Amino acid sequence: MSFYVALPLLLLLALVEAVVEPMFRIAGLQPNLVLALLTVWLIVRGQNEAFFLIPAGGLFLGLVDGAPLGTALIALAPLVLLQDIRGSQLTEGGLVMALIFVVIMTFAYHVTYLGVFILRGESGFGVISAATRVIIPTALLNCVAVIPLYWVVNMFSGELRRPGYI
Repeated sequence: MSFYVALPLLLLLALVEAVVEPMFRIAGLQPNLVLALLTVWLIVRGQNEAFFLIPAGGLFLGLVDGAPLGTALIALAPLVLLQDIRGSQLTEGGLVMALIFVVIMTFAYHVTYLGVFILRGESGFGVISAATRVIIPTALLNCVAVIPLYWVVNMFSGELRRPGYI
């Protein structure tokens, strides 16, 4: 799968998040497909491509999600730090590492959004309430979304795969 396929795919997933997913919410929640794809891309394709795609994904989400512009970009920024935490051999973790990363990123993403809304004075709920009613269930939904995305990106990235990993 080419790096150039990822940009239109990110735009498409951002539009799906904004337009289609709200009609099919589960308990009022929906997975973050852009976050899931960027996490999978970082694990499967590596940091060189992901570092260019993360700002693009943040820009696309920021244009369609209705939050203050730049919030999605700031919320996706911790994804860059995950590579440093894990090290340069991201592909060794495979699907399990992608699931762990997407859970961590879901927490970071939603805490960033919560922080922006608190700074703007728009938050009517507490951090504990947000964690139990929004962040944890959304992390589970994102884990479900990562599995097919990982499979597709991994399947079309055959030349980058190492033998013996899922």
